[in-house]
Amino acid sequence: MKKKWFAFGCLTSIIIVIALLFWGFLSLKNLGKKKVKVQPDSYLHLNLTGEITEYNEIERSIFFEKTICSNELIRKINRAATDENIKGILLEPTWIQAGLATTHEIMKALQNFQSKGKEVHAYMKISGNRDYFLASVADRVYLNPSASAGILLTGIGGNIIYYKELLDKIGVEIKVVHAGKYKGTGEQYFLNEMSQPLRKSLEDLLSDIYDELLTTVAENRNISYDDVKAIYENRTDIMINKDNALQYQLVDELIFRENLLARLNIKKQNLISFKDYNLPKEKSFTKDKIAVIYAQGNISQEGTSSDFRNLSAKKFNKNLDLIIKDSSIKALVIRVDSPGGSALESEIILNKINRLKEIMPVVVSMANVAGSGGYYIASNSSYIFADPFVITGSIGVVGTIPNFKKLGDKIGIHSNVIKKGKYANILDPFTEIDPQVIESIRQGVQETYDEFKARVAFGRDMTLEQVEEIAQGRLWSCNEALENNLIDEVGFMSDAIKKAAELAGIKSYKRIYFPRKKTFEEMLLKDIFNIEMYANIFTPDIHKELGTRKAIQFYRNIQYDPIQAIMPFEELE
Repeated sequence: MKKKWFAFGCLTSIIIVIALLFWGFLSLKNLGKKKVKVQPDSYLHLNLTGEITEYNEIERSIFFEKTICSNELIRKINRAATDENIKGILLEPTWIQAGLATTHEIMKALQNFQSKGKEVHAYMKISGNRDYFLASVADRVYLNPSASAGILLTGIGGNIIYYKELLDKIGVEIKVVHAGKYKGTGEQYFLNEMSQPLRKSLEDLLSDIYDELLTTVAENRNISYDDVKAIYENRTDIMINKDNALQYQLVDELIFRENLLARLNIKKQNLISFKDYNLPKEKSFTKDKIAVIYAQGNISQEGTSSDFRNLSAKKFNKNLDLIIKDSSIKALVIRVDSPGGSALESEIILNKINRLKEIMPVVVSMANVAGSGGYYIASNSSYIFADPFVITGSIGVVGTIPNFKKLGDKIGIHSNVIKKGKYANILDPFTEIDPQVIESIRQGVQETYDEFKARVAFGRDMTLEQVEEIAQGRLWSCNEALENNLIDEVGFMSDAIKKAAELAGIKSYKRIYFPRKKTFEEMLLKDIFNIEMYANIFTPDIHKELGTRKAIQFYRNIQYDPIQAIMPFEELE
């Protein structure tokens, strides 16, 4: 019977792999055939919905059509700004899922487009926070006149799900050791509510980002800061309907979409989807290049994570080796969007960056989150830029050990140990944790924290005492990071690239991006037996809502690498 089930499982896996290969091949084949000719007086159509990531290593396919890459999107907007056949942009954001910094970077590209004398028109039906934030930059904002249309502006917030009561009920204990007063990572496993130091850190952080959001919307819409704040905090209606949207000056006009298209003389043939708008190969009169590498996702050892978007030292440093070997590359820009993770992996990545820095300037551009291990790898760069909406800092370390002995006792699982060597069964989760092991972890956490601070002190030209004052695991907004000398300047990716060229002493250059994009088939063949990776693509969002996927991933990361430099808080809503 076992052999039959094994054979059935193997056959199923093979069928899944063949099907994915076939679908991926057809998808890429069809995508490659589609070429659109841009006619005069065309509009670039930014019909944005769903997830927008900083960078996508996989070329477009049927499985990733809904995932938008901001890198590609911004480059296309910038290309359209100089395309004489592109008259304007029609922006239609609908429930986009993106970090505020990523959204702000797209907004910056739209402002560059406007600076060329071209118009941006934003049209909305039902829109949320990110949608309106991005749409506010448009020359004119339109709303569907239906009573069922509207704008939902909720503000800025986030949550950390606490599991202690559940873990107590099922008999799971997780020992957590912190280095840093504000380092709240892991406290959700031994507390039922947020600690006061972590709450204060997050309150201060969110207040600063909220203020930045209100200021940006007020400036974009040319209305007062107080009026915008009143809209977010004092209105009685949850969904802002058409009449109130006009009264609040959030929109300029109520109009049906087809009427707007007719007014702007937009027809099917001159409305070009950004996905179909082709980017020409970047030309330059010089062979000099600036490399841009994306460091995004949790930092974890290769093999501990099934999410291909995560970052390991092996994966990242392999790309750095390619950059080192290419003598035409004169500078490197690292785009960091990571809450951190493994302290060891972060140290290995930083060591490679330090080596590369001896050859060329290394400039960091911080995106949505560059905290803990994400800040670790950025700390010794030649220059650091951060978007106004970035979350950074969190210079602290946490050590975590799970124990399932009580759960085992409840359900009848008993670990019978035979060992040769004092710590032979240290990784057995069904054995009581030795206090000496906890003390050893505590010492390792403190030593790692001291090393982390030393790296920051060296990279930022500070004393250890100065670093300790701003460390302790505390999260900082962009403005606070600038005041505390954690970054050099508030700015965008384009600013980082210009700075890299300046430090390298070059004026003419072309950009190349890392990691190099792979086709879906290449990714599939590379991980042909990692069926779990593909399950992650299709998994329902309930895991996201309950936080179970992150909890499981956190356990996997700490199972063989218990000392982590990772933030307790990643996303803002």
